[in-house]
Amino acid sequence: MVEPTTSCEDAEHKKRSSGPFSVAPKEELLYSLEVDGSRKWIDPVLSRGPFWRIRLALGWVLIATFVLAPHLNIGGKPGIFLDLGNRQFTFFGATFHPTDSLLLLAFGVLVILTVFAVTSVWGRLWCGYACPHPVYLEFVFRPIERWLEGSPSQRRRRDGGPWTLGRLGRKSIKWLFYAAISTILACTFVAYFVGWPTLCSTLISAPTTHTHMLAAVGLTAILVFIDFAHFRDQMCTVACPYGRLQTVLYDCDTVIVGYDKKRGEPRARKRDRDDSSGDCVDCGRCIATCPTGMDIRRGLQMECIGCAQCVEACDEVMLKTDKPTGLIRYTSLRELDTGKKKFLRPRVFVYGVLLVLVGAALVGMTAARTHASAELLRSGREPFRELPTGEIANMLRVRFTNNLPLRQSFTVVLAEPKGAELVVSQSPFVVDADAVATVNVVVKLSETMFKRGRADGVFVIESDAGVRIEEAFILLGPYR
Repeated sequence: MVEPTTSCEDAEHKKRSSGPFSVAPKEELLYSLEVDGSRKWIDPVLSRGPFWRIRLALGWVLIATFVLAPHLNIGGKPGIFLDLGNRQFTFFGATFHPTDSLLLLAFGVLVILTVFAVTSVWGRLWCGYACPHPVYLEFVFRPIERWLEGSPSQRRRRDGGPWTLGRLGRKSIKWLFYAAISTILACTFVAYFVGWPTLCSTLISAPTTHTHMLAAVGLTAILVFIDFAHFRDQMCTVACPYGRLQTVLYDCDTVIVGYDKKRGEPRARKRDRDDSSGDCVDCGRCIATCPTGMDIRRGLQMECIGCAQCVEACDEVMLKTDKPTGLIRYTSLRELDTGKKKFLRPRVFVYGVLLVLVGAALVGMTAARTHASAELLRSGREPFRELPTGEIANMLRVRFTNNLPLRQSFTVVLAEPKGAELVVSQSPFVVDADAVATVNVVVKLSETMFKRGRADGVFVIESDAGVRIEEAFILLGPYR
């Protein structure tokens, strides 16, 4: 049960609720919601410090990477191209096919382990420094808002008054900018799946004949616009599942943004300070600058995205009051409690070993990836067919994967069992560059070649690029 505030607390909250440094009351379980459930808009005051400059530089590098990756041309291929229709993924010159499923699985496991390991050691630094949502919100959309509508106090004053022509004009221009940026981001996102040349030619020459592509761009643009114009901080605090994961991935030594209660409490404003007062002057700037509106002085909370805006705001106040910085800092629960740091611990070793093993497996599979691969599959509904001639026929398919950026011509030969006949629908079989193709084959053999309903077959597959593959395959027949 939530403890109700006293009348003095209510009066103090009411006194400070109109300013940018208002503290959320104890009854508010979400900082973006008022007690009655209505939306509370978070309008943070920007704190420019060393951590913010690192985030700014990294954010623009990530934005440039996202926008330019589909435009890059590496070996005649886009930098990143996720061709779902042809089931091909291209990453910086290398094309992967469904036959590379183990390699893609290893890559996915490596990504998941990396997320777990980074979160366990460094907390939500991903959210504060590299997640696309905070990056675009803090370094693209909110700067436009500040440029057109002024500081948070100016915006709050205008939004609290009546609609005027100036207010409507500022809002309209801001939303037009938001819509334009959302459309650019949507086009870039769709280009990852269809390619920029295809997207541009389609949208310019014949948009009505490719409504699915137009709909994908439109829907994505609408979702991006709604996200950054309306949901904003609620995407991090309500919708994002990663924030919930931190509760099971954190331990006492995980790096977090923490408030040093031993040093800061009891907090007191300048006019109320005495010899027993802590270093916290209760200015509320840590709350005013937080992009999710949380009060870091309440301890570790799900809403914290590790952006260090409260650190920079508090350090500025400490310098002005002639006190040492670091009242709010990157630390750990153990350091706040005991003053000791501990980096090496069992989970660090476990994650480290798993990352090395999976990373080595990924590198090994990538290095062992040949210029081509082949896979034998059964064809048809029946395992074998008895022919009028008395022979047994196995219908198969050979799926070729060409990993080279040039055509390859393949031939298939049946090496074992001796005396069996191989019928190929097309030989040699040509496979385009970076493509997957299938050819049908039939193996005919005498019933006497089967032992207990099976015969061991060996297929030799060669290409004009020097690839030679031997594939063993069990041929089925009557069990007599």
